Amino acid sequence: MANRIRKMNIAILLLLAVVLISLMTVLASEWQEITVYTRSITIHALAVSSNNTGSIINITITAVKPGSGYVYVASSPLPTAESGTFLSSSQIAALVATYLANQPFNEYNFLINVEPTTLEIGGPSASGYMTVGMWALITNHTLNPDVVMTGMILPDGSIGPVGGLPAKIRAAAQEGYEVVLIPYGQQIYQTSTGQVINLINYGKSLGVDVIPVLDVRQAIYYFTGVNLTIPSISSHQLKNQAYVNVTKFLWMRIYSRLVSTGAINSTDPNVSKYIQQAINYANQGMYYTAASLGFQGLINYYQDELQNDTASQLYGLLNELNNELNNYENLISHYNITTANIDLIIGIYDRIQDAQQSLSAASQDLSTNDISDAVSNLAYAEARIETLGDWMAVLNAVQGGASISSNYLEDLTSMYLVYAQSITEYTLSLSSAVGASDIVQEMSSITQEVQNAQNNYQNGLYPLALAQSLDIISSNDAMLHLLFTPMVNGQVSAGYLINITNYVKKLAIFNTYEAENRCDLFPMLAISYIDFGNYYLTRYNSTGNINDLAAALQLYELAASYSQALYELAASTNSCGMPFTITNIQPINTSNALLNITTNQPVGYNMVFLTTGIALIALAIGIAVFSIKSLKVNN
Repeated sequence: MANRIRKMNIAILLLLAVVLISLMTVLASEWQEITVYTRSITIHALAVSSNNTGSIINITITAVKPGSGYVYVASSPLPTAESGTFLSSSQIAALVATYLANQPFNEYNFLINVEPTTLEIGGPSASGYMTVGMWALITNHTLNPDVVMTGMILPDGSIGPVGGLPAKIRAAAQEGYEVVLIPYGQQIYQTSTGQVINLINYGKSLGVDVIPVLDVRQAIYYFTGVNLTIPSISSHQLKNQAYVNVTKFLWMRIYSRLVSTGAINSTDPNVSKYIQQAINYANQGMYYTAASLGFQGLINYYQDELQNDTASQLYGLLNELNNELNNYENLISHYNITTANIDLIIGIYDRIQDAQQSLSAASQDLSTNDISDAVSNLAYAEARIETLGDWMAVLNAVQGGASISSNYLEDLTSMYLVYAQSITEYTLSLSSAVGASDIVQEMSSITQEVQNAQNNYQNGLYPLALAQSLDIISSNDAMLHLLFTPMVNGQVSAGYLINITNYVKKLAIFNTYEAENRCDLFPMLAISYIDFGNYYLTRYNSTGNINDLAAALQLYELAASYSQALYELAASTNSCGMPFTITNIQPINTSNALLNITTNQPVGYNMVFLTTGIALIALAIGIAVFSIKSLKVNN
């Protein structure tokens, strides 16, 4: 075991950092006495060099409290770099670890020192292990030295796929480990040459137990014996009266449009089938699903109605919709963001961006005389913009909660945005490596969404950029699961996807339940995505269409990520339990809605943490080279 217990010499880095943290904390808090907490742990991550040789990489993690939620990475020798997946996945590891430890993530800083045995290291394959290490540090647990792990951490706490597993297992066996944890679903592993290997049997032949894990909670159990099993909670337990009232309002507004426009009497099967399904789900009390299906019926009806319009009439509708959308964009920009309404504000910004993209596409279609596509895009935009008023009415009805600092929201958004960019690059690289051309092609729209999120972040639209980042991450999560789904007789293994989907559903429900009950929040979007995920899962059970199963998986991923981000935002600003109410929801008129809006005022949180963070950045630049792009490894 001596080969894997080597310690890294980072005393200077840690000493200077701790001294400066202590100094700046004291200054920022007017010389109050502050106790600085530091603990370190070394994990022994599995990696693969460029010649497909497995190796052990020693990573020392130091937790520092008080902190600001920052993660700093140093490496010696300097690694080659390709993208930011190591650094960004380290940040997500800190976010998940503090969440599982029931600690605000911005109470800690983490210093990570990597001493590779090869110059080509990096990527997110050690991030699941780092999450375990960080959790152990802040909960004062030790790790079983006979266990080692590989797998990337995803924001919902699940363990994502990595590459080079046979070589990593060989390296673990050579170093004397007894247990190797790998991502669930990769126990049947296909190499780049097409060879299929049962890694559990392969591990036994080498004298190690290979155990697939779905979630970092399972990994924590194997390392520490602590059972963090997700309790089974019914999605019906999430539907409090506030959610029922809001979603019923949204459905009734859709239904009234279906009646007033005449869509309710349409004989077009593309309209009538959605309306009938919507009414059926509304009768079962599944109002968000009903509203979503009714919305699709409304789009199809508008598309039928616009078929006979001239180009001039379509241009007129385009200008009208652009003006109306600008009014909504102006309205939402004046709202004070609170822990009670941020979920709705994120949803509204997301829908505004959605409508803008459709109008932009329609304008391009009209300029090239592509009337058919112009009609489709205008129909979608018209339905989307009409229903924006309903969401604004709900937003007006939400009162209370704690104001959220723009600086804090910027920091949280930046963390998720960096990870969204990195995981997109990671998915693209893996898809290309295994020749998954269909996924590579689908990733083009996600890549564009990353660019849009970056632009919105630069323009200060943090709620929108945060929503887009969470969407991107969830889409990549689903893509990675699909990419590494085992094939049985040339067909996708539905069993694997069903297990993954059911597990993520359970996680989404638990995360959302925690946001509601541990923090007294109103995670409406998360509950809604769970509801709509249930619709697709039920549809898969009747149709067997794998696309329905994939849609359910992505919606559950969205719900898990949204609810966790919402909880982290409130917990790290000490805003859990802030009272809020939802008054009677009244439809609004965009011309006078501004009269009822409180102008957004900046609110300051955690100035001690902010000052410390700035000082740490200056220190980091002066004494070490920190990773901005990913450390390259065959993950």
